[in-house]
Amino acid sequence: MKLPGGKKTFGAVIGILIIIFLGYRFFWYRPPVAVMVVKKVEVQGKVHGPGTVQSRVPVTVSAKITGILEKLYADQGQMVQKGQLLAELDAMELRAREMAAQAAKNRAQRDLARAQADMVKAQANLGLAQSNYQRDLEVFKPGYISKAAFDTTKAQLRVAESEVAATKATVTAQEAAVKQAESETHAATAIHKYTHIVAPMDGLITVRKAEIGNLIAPGTPIFQMVDLDQIWVAAWIDQAQVAQLREGQKAAIKLRSGRTFQGEVVRLNKEGDTVTRELEVDVKFEKLPEPLVIGEEGEVDIDTGRQTAPAIPISAVMERQGAKGVLVVAKGVAQFRPVSLGLRDGQRAAVLEGVTEGEMVIVNPAGIEPGKQVRAEIRTGGSKKP
Repeated sequence: MKLPGGKKTFGAVIGILIIIFLGYRFFWYRPPVAVMVVKKVEVQGKVHGPGTVQSRVPVTVSAKITGILEKLYADQGQMVQKGQLLAELDAMELRAREMAAQAAKNRAQRDLARAQADMVKAQANLGLAQSNYQRDLEVFKPGYISKAAFDTTKAQLRVAESEVAATKATVTAQEAAVKQAESETHAATAIHKYTHIVAPMDGLITVRKAEIGNLIAPGTPIFQMVDLDQIWVAAWIDQAQVAQLREGQKAAIKLRSGRTFQGEVVRLNKEGDTVTRELEVDVKFEKLPEPLVIGEEGEVDIDTGRQTAPAIPISAVMERQGAKGVLVVAKGVAQFRPVSLGLRDGQRAAVLEGVTEGEMVIVNPAGIEPGKQVRAEIRTGGSKKP
């Protein structure tokens, strides 16, 4: 037996329930949010960034002339000293050129010596001709000798003078020839020495790029070297954290191989990457890794100091209309509060202005709008307290 109006009554009950649910949802329901109570603690500032092991002074060792690589005296992984012979190019042709240049120099020097001897002889003849001319002039004036005899003496003087001038010119030309021969000899010797490839500095050979028999052109890399006194991790740091960094700050270095080292900030680059908005910061090892792997990836944590202040989770920081801030739960409502941050340790940030001890900050504000009613669930460590 069916009750009259049963369907209408059931529909009305369902409608009332829906209205009650919607009313609860929109007017009484407050979604739970995880919050942390702000406390004053000591924050050890830490700036983190990835990087790679690099050398401040990477050097490419190459040849200055074209030649066939004939001998190798060093290999990668080897320590070398400045001036140490690393390799040799085929020097047969250059050695022959050097010997020919030396022979030409010797000939020029012998020719110069003969010209100088001729000049000395010509100068002696000139002295004798001048003496004869002076003597004959004294006896010619009173008429003791004939004009023909005196003219002969005068002609001999002119010949002696011309011979001196000629020998002087020859000496000058031979001196120029000797200088040119000496220059060619020096050039040939220098080029011959270029067949010896030597280490430009003390350091470690990291790569050998050529084999015996290779044709080496000027500038072709034969070895790659690094200066072991200038090895560091070139780390990339977010430009937003650069203001905390100073040269001389201590840092912890962890390489991809799992090894850890202590280091020190030695250089802050002055030009950032406009795409990644990062800045290169160079952290020098206090003790070199062994083995050293140039290019190995790593991470650095730079100690930027200590600061005692109210602290908030870094995850709580958000940006609204260009201002950094947090959402604070006050009287059950999420409120945006601009903050000024101090040091960070990777998980927490010290707050200089904006929040005080005892206030509740939403740990993860994503999706929560200011003015929304919420129910705070206090998080202490890994647990929540309603």
